[in-house]
Amino acid sequence: MTGELQVLREYIRDEIGYKELVAPDIDLLEQRILDSFSIVQMAVFVQDHFGLELEAEDVVLANFCNLSAILSMIQRKRAGEA
Repeated sequence: MTGELQVLREYIRDEIGYKELVAPDIDLLEQRILDSFSIVQMAVFVQDHFGLELEAEDVVLANFCNLSAILSMIQRKRAGEA
């Protein structure tokens, strides 16, 4: 999971432009790192990079509020597709 965390951090740094290290449990919306548009962009990235098929019900605040939640969603989706 460390590699996946690093991938998400790099995406935020390179694509979102947030240069500070993002802790896994920091609230991405409250800290204004992500907004509603960038959550959709991140969902597309997660699908493409991790080879997952996200449904509309996956792209909700609970799954994108912090990096830990995103990683948990990735694990759940992988487990469901296995």
